[in-house]
Amino acid sequence: MKKYLIALDLDGTLLPDLYSLTDYSKKIFNKLNELGHDIVITTGRPLRSSKFVYDAFNLKTPLINYNGCLVSYPNENKIIKSVYMKREDVLDIYNKMKGRYNLFFSESYDDIHSNLDGELYRLLMHYSDPNKLHIGDLNDILPEEVHGTLILANSDEDAEVIHNYVNNNFTNVGSRIWAWGPFKNIIELYETTYTKGDAITDVAKLLGYEKSDIIACGDSQNDFEFFSKAGITVSLKNADPRIQKISTYVYDELCENSGMAKFFNEFFKLNIKG
Repeated sequence: MKKYLIALDLDGTLLPDLYSLTDYSKKIFNKLNELGHDIVITTGRPLRSSKFVYDAFNLKTPLINYNGCLVSYPNENKIIKSVYMKREDVLDIYNKMKGRYNLFFSESYDDIHSNLDGELYRLLMHYSDPNKLHIGDLNDILPEEVHGTLILANSDEDAEVIHNYVNNNFTNVGSRIWAWGPFKNIIELYETTYTKGDAITDVAKLLGYEKSDIIACGDSQNDFEFFSKAGITVSLKNADPRIQKISTYVYDELCENSGMAKFFNEFFKLNIKG
């Protein structure tokens, strides 16, 4: 059997919410791992909320977090790549957009630096460790290395203003607006000089794969460039229609119904029942 590098996005592709990983998905991806395929989690999430999938699949491959900005072997505490936004750029947005957001937090490795705290906000932060949550004025507490930033805007209009400000004023910082769970008008800031696509290309070289050997699985706008680095691309019917248009396969199933696992069961003719 030909061996593939399976680059797997999490939110909207494998996971419908924060921690819902189905037993069927565990069964399929563990089988693919046993067959010698290399599964590489490729996500915008931090390590703390993606490691449980890595462990459930018994992976030994690099783990890609923050849309490519942090690549590591988590069980060895070995960092392969660390790319970060400039502190001064993040603070410029933080200071000039005040009044248009309530929550603004940045992440450095697995530490959270936030202007606010609260039970609901911790859900968006994927909070897990009190020792890694730092609250205060970001002008005082923000470190030099910022791997990712999320902003919770006050309204649709405020989200658009922040989004446009970022895209019109910075060359190395990108912005996208999305919703997740109870939260709307989330603005995600990300470093544009090193992406999920760059990360999976470098990991493929490290593991000995060509572009034609990569199967990329995704669902949203931050997967466009990522898809361009793969020989085969896969999305589900809940994916962004624009991603579906550039997918090699659009599998007629939802993420919450183990859609991606069902696709690979058919693609590799595993004949594993749910």
